[in-house]
Amino acid sequence: MSEWPVEIIPSSMSWNIVSNNFAFTSPFTNSQQIAGHPGGYWECSIDLPLLDQQQARLMSSFIHSLHGMMGTFRLYPWNRRPAPAAGVGVVDGGGQAGGQLVTRDWTPSKTVLRRGDYITVSGQLLEVLEDVTSNAEGQAVITIAPWLRVPPANGTAINYQAPYAVMRLTEEGAESSYQGIIGSASLSCREAF
Repeated sequence: MSEWPVEIIPSSMSWNIVSNNFAFTSPFTNSQQIAGHPGGYWECSIDLPLLDQQQARLMSSFIHSLHGMMGTFRLYPWNRRPAPAAGVGVVDGGGQAGGQLVTRDWTPSKTVLRRGDYITVSGQLLEVLEDVTSNAEGQAVITIAPWLRVPPANGTAINYQAPYAVMRLTEEGAESSYQGIIGSASLSCREAF
């Protein structure tokens, strides 16, 4: 897995969760039943700022090192600041699934995460859907999207200071253009699992 070049910060990012839902529509009444399953994933469109020649070379070599859709990389959602430090935060109990995560080892009796914060658990980027306040023992339940795809082990760290998604390109390359010594690029990617 590659690391996104720290020297290149996107000028804009558009994140979206693609849910794993299926619709069943009656051919007689057009009523619908919707079934939801784990397996939702993130998509992201990235526009890069104007790049000088050195930055363009760095970005070009990074994209080509991925070998199209085959390579994976860590992508950080720079569009949101991380939550303030509020303890260690780890998974409390193995075998958890679905849209809630029971956790422990937070600073007691404090708002530890805010609605809209991102966290990474076992390599999966998750969005916090409600403010999270720890109890007097430092335990907290986090409502998340998308649902957990793989149950994290007991004691797995909650990365809330530098959350990331493991991504891959959705196409074999990236769109880039050069005018003299200045370049720009945009690319699309989706969560890899």
